[in-house]
Amino acid sequence: MDQAAQNSDLTASGERIGISLPMLHAIYQYSPDAIIIVNGRGSIVTANARVQELLGYEPKELIGQKVETLVPGNPERHAELRAEYIKNPSVKPMTTRPVLEAKHRDGRNVAVDISLSPLPAVMGQTGLVEASIRRAVPRMDATSNLQRIAMDAAANGIVITDTRGIIQWVNPAACRITGYSSDELIGKNTNMLKSGEHDDGFYRNLWLTILSGRTWYGDIANRRKDGTLYYEEQHIAPVRDDEGVLTHFIAIKQDVTARKHAELELQEANDALRAQLNQIENLQQKLREQATRDPLTELFNRRYLSDSLGREIARARRTGSQLSAVSIDVDSFKVLNDEKGHDAGDQLLTLLSKIITTNTRECDIACRLGGDEFLIIMPSASTAQAQKRATELQNLFCSHQKQDPRCTISIGVTSLRDGEDTAEFLKRVDKALYRAKNGGKNRICVD
Repeated sequence: MDQAAQNSDLTASGERIGISLPMLHAIYQYSPDAIIIVNGRGSIVTANARVQELLGYEPKELIGQKVETLVPGNPERHAELRAEYIKNPSVKPMTTRPVLEAKHRDGRNVAVDISLSPLPAVMGQTGLVEASIRRAVPRMDATSNLQRIAMDAAANGIVITDTRGIIQWVNPAACRITGYSSDELIGKNTNMLKSGEHDDGFYRNLWLTILSGRTWYGDIANRRKDGTLYYEEQHIAPVRDDEGVLTHFIAIKQDVTARKHAELELQEANDALRAQLNQIENLQQKLREQATRDPLTELFNRRYLSDSLGREIARARRTGSQLSAVSIDVDSFKVLNDEKGHDAGDQLLTLLSKIITTNTRECDIACRLGGDEFLIIMPSASTAQAQKRATELQNLFCSHQKQDPRCTISIGVTSLRDGEDTAEFLKRVDKALYRAKNGGKNRICVD
């Protein structure tokens, strides 16, 4: 039959269902499946362009060839089945048929799914069968019923998707974990389970990993059908066909919500404990400072001086450096307390301590020994440097006072001598201070 007659018959068939010839041709040629039409004798009548993509044959090469060219296994049995099908034609979708192996033009086998549909009389021929062929989708129930039983009975959820994330198969455990039935999951994208707990970067990294053919492992927070949040530990592995083409992903899921909640509770408990430890450390630090600091002036106290002066003397001897001391006493402090009260006295002591703190080096040790008596230990400072510092403190103390008359301070200065111990060093600086006070006050004496 010539092409015009074929077109006439196709047009008539199309008009019976309201489809034009161009529409029929487009449906046939642009179908995502490879399509061949076979007559009752098993000869290929026509084929679309997808056949070449799948099996390597140009459509015109196949016209007139036996269908066994594409499915060469057991041709006698194939002929019997074909004859039986022509007698009792029916639609046989892909999911009801086992996976077959078709022969590629280069000789290799290609796993395929095939669906069969009987056609009405077209092109003057009867007994025509349309075979739609596509690359086989791995089906867990296609290889062994035992595999299917094992997959269904698995305690962990198992989900198979295509490379776009469209769910192809789930086992009962996956349904229990998500709260969805298999009908509600199959055909949907896995993003239906997104919880909103992860940012785009998380999912981008996941997809980059599996699309590159590597296995992804990690914890994911998802949402069940009822909206509740749950956590699952997932292994997502890529699946390739015989040609090495990435076709599917298999995800093994374990519900770890209870473990995650326990981890979160433990983390919260650890955070609370860490906060308590920090609080305890801060309190201990405050206690240490209180043990070595004067509460009014925040200068070091006599206890700290006793602990540190010996070390400073030993360091000065070891390094051959100088060590000086400046002893300060407020003149007529008792009179101020008696006349203006202890608050006025405390304010004056606080003022003096601030002046001392501001005008000493970080390495200096400034102490309040008690009452109105202060001592500054100055490492690596000569007698002249210590005397200069004493003069500066004396002037600043006078200029910063607001009350009238202003108080003054007497100061004794000395430096460590060879062979001198702690007691002797302190005794000499006290002696210098005593001379300053007895010499008329508001004076600086050096021993």
